[in-house]
Amino acid sequence: MKRQWCPYPLAVLVLGVVGCAQTDRRPSPAQLDGPVVQAAAHPTEAAHPPQGMAAALVPAAVPTPDLTGPQPVDAYIRRALAENRTVQAAFHNVQSLKHRIPQVTSLDDPVASNTIFPIPSVAPQYSLMGYNPYNLTLAQQFPWFGTLRLRGEVANRDARVALAELATAQLDAVTAVRRAYFELHAAERSGAILAENRELLEHFRDLAKARLATGGTQQDVIRAETLISELDRVLASNQQDVATARAALARQTHVSPEADLRTLPELPMATVPAEIERLYQLALTARPELRGRLEAIARDEKAVELARKRFYPNVTLGLTYMDMEKTNAMTPKTAGGMPNVGLFVAFNLPVYRDKYRAGVCEAQERAIADAKLYEAERDEANSEIQDFLTQAKVQQNVLSLLRDSILPRAKDTLDLAKSDYENQNVDIATVLAAEREVLQIEIQVAQVEAELGKALAALERAVGSQVNERTLEPGPTEAASPAPPPSPPSAPSPFRPAGTPARPEARRSGPPEPR
Repeated sequence: MKRQWCPYPLAVLVLGVVGCAQTDRRPSPAQLDGPVVQAAAHPTEAAHPPQGMAAALVPAAVPTPDLTGPQPVDAYIRRALAENRTVQAAFHNVQSLKHRIPQVTSLDDPVASNTIFPIPSVAPQYSLMGYNPYNLTLAQQFPWFGTLRLRGEVANRDARVALAELATAQLDAVTAVRRAYFELHAAERSGAILAENRELLEHFRDLAKARLATGGTQQDVIRAETLISELDRVLASNQQDVATARAALARQTHVSPEADLRTLPELPMATVPAEIERLYQLALTARPELRGRLEAIARDEKAVELARKRFYPNVTLGLTYMDMEKTNAMTPKTAGGMPNVGLFVAFNLPVYRDKYRAGVCEAQERAIADAKLYEAERDEANSEIQDFLTQAKVQQNVLSLLRDSILPRAKDTLDLAKSDYENQNVDIATVLAAEREVLQIEIQVAQVEAELGKALAALERAVGSQVNERTLEPGPTEAASPAPPPSPPSAPSPFRPAGTPARPEARRSGPPEPR
């Protein structure tokens, strides 16, 4: 008798596979980057309100400036944000975690199985239905309500933590560029000062040689030549300092260490903020490490809820198709040969509650640990702000003293010594001593300028944003600035006993605690 073929099981299988293959729900950028503000590295000529976190922008999207000739520090910062390999690695880490979200929010693959009975004599035989050659089964598991959503929220928070790490990498690169830039500027400025003083010493040496015919001494010529040789030694050491600073700047901007990187001849006057409490408050919203800790705390809260979902079973729904035929049936005359279709429901039994309770406690302890790390990070930020602000103020005071008091007096002394030497009232040793004193003070000014710049760069790194006085004042775009991050009290309290829920709402939404 001819076998009857039923196409319905094949259609169900194809539709099930196609439907599950379209679970790639890619998150939009707003889902991940909405509450995150832009990078803390802004050109100094633009007056922006305080901004902290970095947005996950494609590094190649930032235009790469031409670094030939003297450049401001902002040009090197833009280059570093676009080409620094540590920043790029952090960016791609964010991208990889974004792709994890559609993976954890999708259902597991459906399971299709087919049991074949090729030998009719030992296969299932039914007197009213006939011979059963095979059974086709299609099953799909569904987690408990809200499990996939919580998995997505945990993965989303992981991506936000990585985004904070990207901001940290960007700020580290900006700080390193600023430090190397100020080091290079100090070395270049010192080299220019040494070259000017060498020309002046050559003038005095020629003047001493000219006086030999009118009663001058050879000793004055030897003293001038000795000091010129000393300056040549210092110039050689200065060339090494310039090469070292250029190599450090080239490393951050991903250019050749032999590139002729140069700074501007004169740097803009740096201002040191006066209100330290304002810096403390600014760091709470701008420092990426603190934002990352808050995101980790929020992730851990969702992880606690996700761990509670394990107390509930996962449900499996399935379809079974049993083919029947009269051919090879034991009783072909009474057999109907009609296929049989059945539905089934299965679920796991979460009976090992100690294991699930341990998972909840593990998630709670991790949340408490991240809350403690947030407090430690906040204390470290406050300590760094106080330290670097004190350094910046000290360097500013020293620089003001050198520029306004010490250096003018030393130059006046040198001018008097030059006049007296030309009138043959003093010997050349007095002039050279005054010249050396002016040289040392000018080099100190260049070094203190660099130390002040590095102290402000470290202060901005500790705060996570620009710290100039005009930066602390609200700007016209204040309304566009992001809302402050969630406050730490929303995180699990570190003073709760271990094993207690982070929030009462989370406990009511979960299953009753097993006793």
